[in-house]
Amino acid sequence: MMTTASAGCGPGTVLVDGVCQLAPEESSEGCGEGTELVNGVCQLAKTSGTSMSIEPMYIVIAAVAVGGGVIGAVFAIKRGSGTPKPAKRDLDAYESKYVARQKTEPSRKPAEKKETSSSCSNCGNTLKPEAKFCGGCGTPRS
Repeated sequence: MMTTASAGCGPGTVLVDGVCQLAPEESSEGCGEGTELVNGVCQLAKTSGTSMSIEPMYIVIAAVAVGGGVIGAVFAIKRGSGTPKPAKRDLDAYESKYVARQKTEPSRKPAEKKETSSSCSNCGNTLKPEAKFCGGCGTPRS
């Protein structure tokens, strides 16, 4: 039951803003770890800053991952492309075989051209090389 300030508050209560409320009780045990007593109520303790604690296991995992990446990069650089480079004498032998093979291949012959008249046998009009008929008189090309 709440009373006003004129009537007074009962035992175990205090007057707050004109209203009787239960008085905070401080125990000998106090609040738990990470908490503090505020106005008679245990609340989480406020820490300075926003520091986060990282569990040691996560730190170990991150260190192993970074170390593995560095070691992998070193091996990749040392190994190179993975394809062995041929010796100079192997290249010389290949080149001599290639050049010898190029010289023995037959050369291509140019296509034979069929000579046709460039003027019409009927009217003497000049004909285009691809024409099948005379453009002047219509005579078939001979």
